[in-house]
Amino acid sequence: MSILSKLFLMLCRFAVAALFLFAAYQKLFAPDSGPQKFALAVHSFKILPDHLVLLATGVIPWLEVICGILLICGLWTRAAATLLALLLIGFTAAVISVLARGLPVSCGCFGNLTLLCSKDVMTGCKVAENALILLPTLLVAVFGGGFLDSDRPMRRIRFDPPASQPTAPPPVASPSKA
Repeated sequence: MSILSKLFLMLCRFAVAALFLFAAYQKLFAPDSGPQKFALAVHSFKILPDHLVLLATGVIPWLEVICGILLICGLWTRAAATLLALLLIGFTAAVISVLARGLPVSCGCFGNLTLLCSKDVMTGCKVAENALILLPTLLVAVFGGGFLDSDRPMRRIRFDPPASQPTAPPPVASPSKA
């Protein structure tokens, strides 16, 4: 892999990590949005039952935090990026479901802030936005994290079993004459 490819993958890794850490912060701690608004946004999708809405709104932001930290540290980058890609695919499927049913839902992805699309009413723009976020996430999931990726040195460590003492083969039973 060329130096430019490794540099590009590292930049993708850091960008994806920063984006998901920011989104998690907005869902967990932002004073103008926070967990209650995120729970209301997830509930308004009308996909999950109430008890799973609470579970999802408790788990999703912390998965984003853990995966974002792993990506920044360069640990398990492919696994972290794969998990984030699966989350994005799930988010995109939920958006498509909302669009197909014509529900007037606002997205709670980034709290009261937006990236490319309006947060007030969901449109096909949100699907395109998720696809744009999914692209670098999949690149990191498939090709690794580029420079400053701790996965590569970890893969080189071999845990070979210690060499055992040579032993004599077991005796072969001789045919008995009866």
